[in-house]
Amino acid sequence: MVTVTDRSRLVAIRKSLDLLGSKESSFLRVELLFFDALSIARAYGNDLHVNTILASLKNVQQGAYEKTKEVCKTSQQKERLIRQFIVQFKKSISGK
Repeated sequence: MVTVTDRSRLVAIRKSLDLLGSKESSFLRVELLFFDALSIARAYGNDLHVNTILASLKNVQQGAYEKTKEVCKTSQQKERLIRQFIVQFKKSISGK
């Protein structure tokens, strides 16, 4: 279903996530990669029953991504939430 070009873009996003890490300072770049992946997935339609990548990304958005918006007392707590978001994000674009 996903073209070779888009699959390679998703792989490049996944590799970029590995390089960026889960620091607060790199979270903005992680968000941009997330929304780039969402736009790639939306190119295949908005039906969540057919477009499994979009459905998976929407689940990540409603769960782990929203948790990253919570106010945390320490940077360690924030980075833990960012790390959880990145792990779920990488799983969703790898198709696992």
